[in-house]
Amino acid sequence: MSTNQWPDLKKEMEKIPVPTEKLDAIIANTIQQERPRRSKKKVLFYATSAAVLGLGLFIGSASVSPAMAKIASNIPLIGTFFNDSLDEGLRIAGQEGLTQVVNQSAKDNGITLTMNEFFYDGTRLTFGYTQESLFAIGELERPTIKVNGQEINFSSGYSGDFVTPQKYKGTIDITPTEELPEAFDMTMTIDAVGLIPGKWEFNFPVKQSNEVTVIEPQETKLIEGAQVEISTLKLGPAGTDLQVKVLKDVGDTNLDPYFLQFDVLDDHGNMLDTLTGNGHGETVNGKEIIQLNFLYTPLKEESKELRIIPYTIPVSTEGWKEVTVPVDEQRVPFIVDQGEFGNILVTDIDYQSDKIIVYFDLQSDVIVDDKLSRYSFRLEDANGKDLFLADQPFAERIEGNTFKQVFAAGSKKGLQIKTYQFPKPITYEEFIIDISQ
Repeated sequence: MSTNQWPDLKKEMEKIPVPTEKLDAIIANTIQQERPRRSKKKVLFYATSAAVLGLGLFIGSASVSPAMAKIASNIPLIGTFFNDSLDEGLRIAGQEGLTQVVNQSAKDNGITLTMNEFFYDGTRLTFGYTQESLFAIGELERPTIKVNGQEINFSSGYSGDFVTPQKYKGTIDITPTEELPEAFDMTMTIDAVGLIPGKWEFNFPVKQSNEVTVIEPQETKLIEGAQVEISTLKLGPAGTDLQVKVLKDVGDTNLDPYFLQFDVLDDHGNMLDTLTGNGHGETVNGKEIIQLNFLYTPLKEESKELRIIPYTIPVSTEGWKEVTVPVDEQRVPFIVDQGEFGNILVTDIDYQSDKIIVYFDLQSDVIVDDKLSRYSFRLEDANGKDLFLADQPFAERIEGNTFKQVFAAGSKKGLQIKTYQFPKPITYEEFIIDISQ
């Protein structure tokens, strides 16, 4: 769907009230979320991309805007489910015809669930579904999944948006704790939609859509007394899958493996965006064995090696300090202090009839992705309304550490830049992985 087809789309999006605390929370939760505590097994679910939240805020407004409902109701669902996804990997998979159509429906208690489409290539398993009822609920109970008749253990992530008040379009990302075969029969059973119980069951064959490159470096480094091993790296057209094994003594608190994250850079300096992450572990003979799995965007260019940089972000019990800079009181260029993370030098603010573009240089030696997705930079009007754009939720790298971010149009008077003073990540010795084989 393009804005040329629907000229009123942009105007309608600008009317959407966006609760910015949700976007900030998704960033904060990535490093501050408490993990469940279990005696022998631990599981942590990392936040999914904030871009998914942005899409949800856009489509969700269809329930209050008739014009948006008209636009959204024309989004194609079958055969092109992932084509317009803000998830780059799924978008590539959809546009290259790598997904498989299911179009299987089940109905119970007035709710119809349809499994529309899925993508499976060995790096990721993602399902696209729609839910239809008098008033769509959106929330699904965690499904039970059987592969060739055997129930599997997995972590999962959910995202979605309301197409209309009666129709919800969602995705389920499944990350099994064990390797799946290239082809298998799947049974998925859902026991509740929101608080409404029922039984929605789907049965269909799953086949790996294409070959992926599998590299097993099994390279280990000692990080804060823990053995950290890059076990497997899978490279596919829709994503880059990284599997890490951590071995540490029980009671050793120098490193919390569930807060360990990894930057992945190719040999052109491109940093891959993190899509999802999860971890699980167990205690055996006085040792904690933790398996971490991360999914990143696909490689942008042909590369011979990857740099994988482990890091953690210090968590303060007091939280992050919010920074507010009144634009009225500044003359460009001016500095926005982000604490240990570094400064932002605002070099220009371009006020256009339909948008405001803020240009800035990041004065920091911290490695960041092209969207500054781990860090929050907002613009509010005099009434405290966030000028966030759902279709452009992040900054955009222009060159080097020069960025721009587009916001909705607003009055010049009373504008405020909002951000935080972020702690500087603690980085450790990097892994160099040869992928030319």
